Amino acid sequence: MEYLADPLHLAAVMAAGLLAGAGNTIAGGGTTLSFPILVWVGLPDQIANATNTLGLLAGSAGGAWSYRARIRGQVGWQLLWVPAFLGGAAGAALLLWLPPTWFTVIAPWMVIGSTGLVAADPLLRRHLPHLAPGMRRLGASLTVMFLVAVYGGYFGAGIGILVLITLGMLGVADLHDANALKNLLVIGIKGIASLWFVVSGVIVWPVAVIMLIGSTIGGWWAGYLIQKVDQGTLRWTVVAIGASMGVIMLLGR
Repeated sequence: MEYLADPLHLAAVMAAGLLAGAGNTIAGGGTTLSFPILVWVGLPDQIANATNTLGLLAGSAGGAWSYRARIRGQVGWQLLWVPAFLGGAAGAALLLWLPPTWFTVIAPWMVIGSTGLVAADPLLRRHLPHLAPGMRRLGASLTVMFLVAVYGGYFGAGIGILVLITLGMLGVADLHDANALKNLLVIGIKGIASLWFVVSGVIVWPVAVIMLIGSTIGGWWAGYLIQKVDQGTLRWTVVAIGASMGVIMLLGR
């Protein structure tokens, strides 16, 4: 429990789980908030990333459960499980096999980059699925899902937005339907990555357990209240905090 000896750190980890779980369910970008907090608590970058992946898994599960009625009505998306699992495993392997110093160097830039992805969310959703209307959508979607899953297993901030874009390529037009499937697919991507991290022994369990509790509550609550939430306000809050934390991480190197 050395990382949580300070009550302020304990509160920060719980808040990270709550906010990131809610953010991932509603708009995406939860890792942009929670990962820098785990680094601030004292976890090494690579360990913080692995622990964060497991800690936020329950938030997606809570969000998926609140959307279960919509998920039952969707068909055809099950093919995406294959690239989701394969890509998630590949991304986790890259995180563990590449030198830790590599991740330490690029982590601030990934936080800043994912912050930009969150900021551009409305524009991306509106335009990317229609850039190549003549392409074979299924094959393209499977390929894109694999690449998104690799990123998700390696880091994954903003992955929810990328999954929504992929579902848009498949023709899932209703945003709530897409959001329901997004939470389920993120469980697959993050779940296989988390399993790899657990087997490899890189999880800081006290931190992960507290984040699991917080993200479960945040994800479940947000899933039910999503229609009452001002998504624009949440998105720009995530952007402001994520950009600030990314810059602080960069200056602290």
